[in-house]
Amino acid sequence: MKQTSISTSVLCRPAHARNRADVIEFCKGIWDGDDYVPDVWDDWINDPKGILAVAVLDGHAIGCSKITWMSEGQWWLEGFRVDPRYQGLKVGSRIHEYVTDWWLEHGDGTLRLMTKANNFAVHRVCEKTGYIKTHEVCGYKTSPIAEPTESFSSIHDLRETAGFAVASESVKTTGGLTDFGWRIATPISLECYASEQAEYHHRFYWWKDKQGAFSFWINEDEAQRTMHIGVVACAVQDTPALLLDARRLASQEKLDSVFQIAFDIPGIVFQLEAAGFEKHWKHNAFVFQKKHPDG
Repeated sequence: MKQTSISTSVLCRPAHARNRADVIEFCKGIWDGDDYVPDVWDDWINDPKGILAVAVLDGHAIGCSKITWMSEGQWWLEGFRVDPRYQGLKVGSRIHEYVTDWWLEHGDGTLRLMTKANNFAVHRVCEKTGYIKTHEVCGYKTSPIAEPTESFSSIHDLRETAGFAVASESVKTTGGLTDFGWRIATPISLECYASEQAEYHHRFYWWKDKQGAFSFWINEDEAQRTMHIGVVACAVQDTPALLLDARRLASQEKLDSVFQIAFDIPGIVFQLEAAGFEKHWKHNAFVFQKKHPDG
């Protein structure tokens, strides 16, 4: 079989449990062996609301892609992988078109994804299938501050908080979006992120008697425990003060570092740097989105 004809011989379909071994094997050559897909495969294949799909050639999975429901009208495309031995042969295009078609039939609202700024192959596939680049984001990191803070209080009504966040100046500056754990969405519904069953379980707090709202989840690995900031909802001029208090809270929680995926918007970056954050990624990432034709 000529390599140029491989894509036409590929079958795209929902993943089966037996595809796990193939995916784990080819993921060993992705991200220097640190790919997270093998760790979440079992959760993804049992997701009742989204789809985990594979591209199969001669009975073996050579690619995969996952669409995850986040909240009402909010969907996320992730885990887009192709076996390095078959990259450049349009396998990625086939499986991307397959999951996008699935979402058009079963989904609603907006479907988004995030990819590296230099992943030009994915950029082309997105543009071909009607996705539009909307934002650039970058990871920023800092250390906790070993000082006390009493600025945060627990949130009991997440619907009130969601309304506050959507209307806040800081969230409006990002086009109404925030990061909920490597997934970008609008904070129109927060209950699913507060659930202990959520993949990234957020804690939500009011800041300074409802002058702001704030959330974070804890990422743990062998090296350190990191506060990963999600919602930052307040007046833009108050953002540095809120983030400085977040650094103090991280110290009280005995965390090792503080991280945020932030939008590369001058006003946002200025506030982050004012709070002591430094750019952690060498390059930005791009956010693409596709609107469902039915709204």
